[in-house]
Amino acid sequence: MSDRTVVFRAGSNSEPSEQVAARLRAGGVEIVEQQPNMLLVAGTKRTVSKALGDAQGWSLSVETKVPPPRMREKVLKPPSK
Repeated sequence: MSDRTVVFRAGSNSEPSEQVAARLRAGGVEIVEQQPNMLLVAGTKRTVSKALGDAQGWSLSVETKVPPPRMREKVLKPPSK
């Protein structure tokens, strides 16, 4: 399993996402998905933090995955005869 980290905009007066993406690429971090206020990158939190440096208004956290809820209904009581 590869480590993934989410880099997200945490302030209103932050650097543009294009500059942050360029900074991460220059640091050797692979960008998996890019959105205007969030980047999903491949790498540990420590590696990404080092590549991110002191980018103003951006923060990071590790990727968390939540499984979908079980949709199959359970029978609580058998049908009456």
